[in-house]
Order: sequence, then C-alpha cells, then structure tokens
Amino acid sequence: MRPRSWTALLWFLLVTPLAAKPARATGLESRRGTVLVAGQPEVLPVLFVDSGTVTRVRFVDLVEPRVSPEPEWQGRVEVAPFGERSLVVSPVKNLPEGERLLLPVTGRTEAGEPVSLTLALVTRREVVDAEVWITRAHVIPEPVADGNEVDAVARELLASHVPGGGHPRLSLRVPGMKGASVPASGLRAWVESSLQLEGYLFVTVTLQVDRRNTRPWRLVRVRLEAGCPRGEGLPVRITSGTFGQYQFHTFTTPMPEDAGCVELTLEEDGPRTLRLEGLKVNP
Repeated sequence: MRPRSWTALLWFLLVTPLAAKPARATGLESRRGTVLVAGQPEVLPVLFVDSGTVTRVRFVDLVEPRVSPEPEWQGRVEVAPFGERSLVVSPVKNLPEGERLLLPVTGRTEAGEPVSLTLALVTRREVVDAEVWITRAHVIPEPVADGNEVDAVARELLASHVPGGGHPRLSLRVPGMKGASVPASGLRAWVESSLQLEGYLFVTVTLQVDRRNTRPWRLVRVRLEAGCPRGEGLPVRITSGTFGQYQFHTFTTPMPEDAGCVELTLEEDGPRTLRLEGLKVNP
C-alpha cells in the first residue's frame, strides 16, 4: 500500500466517518453498530462499502487483525490496521453490481490462538456500513441442544460474563412471544427472555423455519440497538444452537444503564429480515 494513501485514509477516518461522500449528499444510509457474523463456511459476512468512504471494521473476539495485499485489489480498495482490534477499508471505486471482493483477515484470540476469516465487500446503492463489528458465533452442537438447550445456553452465559466485583445486579424478563415474521416465507422468531447481569444484557431468541421451506436461515447480520425507537448500535457476542426446525440465538452485550428497551434486527444473506422492536429490558 502507498504511504501517501494511508496518510489520507487515516486523516479521513479521524476527521469524518464518511470522508469524501457524506451519506446525506449521496442518498446513502450510513449505518453504524451493525454486527457481522463470521465463522460460517457456507456464508461469508458481507460488508457494504462505497467509493470515497471509510469503513471501520472492529473485531469483538480477534486481536491484531491483518490483511495481506492481493493482486485483484490493485487500484480498487485500500485496507490498513487501525489500533489493536480494527481495520479501515476504503474502496477507490465502486464494485460492479453483483461482485463480491473477498478480504481474507488473519489475527489471534486473546489467548494467542490463530484465527482466520474472510469478509465479502459489496457495493449497495442504498446503504453503506460506516462502522461494523465482526463476531464469531459460538455454536452449540445439536446433540447438546437436543433437550438440554437451556442448560447449555446458561453455561455459555456464565462463561461469557466477566465479573466486575461486588454483588450481581440481576433482572430477568420473559416477554411472552414478542415476535416477528416474514410474510410468505415460513419464517418467524420470538424473544424467549432478556437477562441483565452486572451491566450485561443477554437476549435469547428462538427462530422457527417451516419444514416445507427449503431455504435454510443463516444469520449473517445483527443490529442490537439500545433505546426505542432505534438508538445506538452495540457490539454483540452470539451463542447459537439448533434443534430440528428451531434455532436458538443468545445475544450478549454491555448494556447502557439508562436504556430501558432494545430493538433487534436479524438479517440473512438475502432479502429476509426479522425485526424485534420495543423489547423492554428493565423490570
């Protein structure tokens, strides 16, 4: 990468989130706080980019992300590390409609284990990701989920919680079928419960796919926003499991103290989107 380009790229990042093409001037919706789900070999996390803009890619569970330059990127996209857990990405020109430019990323876990994943860069006419989080979904094996999914998820919740000292502040809500569905798709979802523990929020969602539907649901994008209507996007860790036609997803995030409700958007790599709105999280 050219040093002069990197100087300009980082200067743009520090001065303005959307450097040369503000969203309001182009009609693009500028999104922040979206979480891309990595680690699924059959589906790549998709990053929406646009020429003249800078996207910050932040990693929830990967340290020191690095990208090796590829010949097909020449004159098309600039990528650089930014801090211990971030990359910045800026296309030189938009990708043709339907093209996906693959971005292999390597790094390590906090324990030092090597990690590799691949992002797919896409240009969309209506939206650009100004900032995203990348997380790897932890999947509970189906034999564990079969009849014991509650215990398995509970163990994962406890394992993901970092004690902050003092006594836990605990609140639990069971909203009772706070649901969403996609018409004519045989797909519906509902919130099983929301749990707060020492400043962390755990939202568990069950998703049901009609047996007659031959299209599996694969979660690739999540947006968990604190506040209603839509507010600040939050970083999320995901624990998932399956049992027959059901999927179970638990979304974990540090929760702002003044937020009384959240909104959750789940997207697949395709047109189907599920929105769970107005979920109260305080007793």
